[in-house]
Amino acid sequence: MLLLLLGFSGTGIAEVRINIGIPVPPPFVFAAPPELVVIPETYVYYYPDVDFDIFFYGGYWYRPYRAYWFRSANYGGPWVHIESPPSVLLGLPPDYRVITRGGRHIPYGELHRNWRAWERGRYWEHNNWGRLEHERHQGVAPPFRERGHGGYGGEVHGGGRSNGRSEGGHGGGGHEGHERH
Repeated sequence: MLLLLLGFSGTGIAEVRINIGIPVPPPFVFAAPPELVVIPETYVYYYPDVDFDIFFYGGYWYRPYRAYWFRSANYGGPWVHIESPPSVLLGLPPDYRVITRGGRHIPYGELHRNWRAWERGRYWEHNNWGRLEHERHQGVAPPFRERGHGGYGGEVHGGGRSNGRSEGGHGGGGHEGHERH
């Protein structure tokens, strides 16, 4: 009877129960649309100018927070909990922030207009994954496949997988890559 009075459906109740206790990422206000960097060999883009992880992939934004993943259609949210992100996000190299130093910063508008065509046409494969050729020859960033990467993984993906990393991040590349508390 109470459910009828409150107007809840069975689906709504299940959703509420699933999300009880799941922390929501704190809001972050971007001063301007973000400029992103492509992570080599992935077509995943990230915003390097914040101290937490926020990724763009396949038309959506993804944000790990504590032991959970969230997705949004917009970089500013709202963020919705998802059970598990696309597998490419779980396989990111832990040092992605290091290997992308000096990478081309892509304005949000350019990314938003082109990401589909870039992926379909394998644009970044033909354009050195956004890196300047002289940086690769100077040893700033070895090719992704030659580094023996271990992947993003961690407890921040949901779906019951864990590799024992601490709450909130992947600890990769000398940058903690998680929310500051």
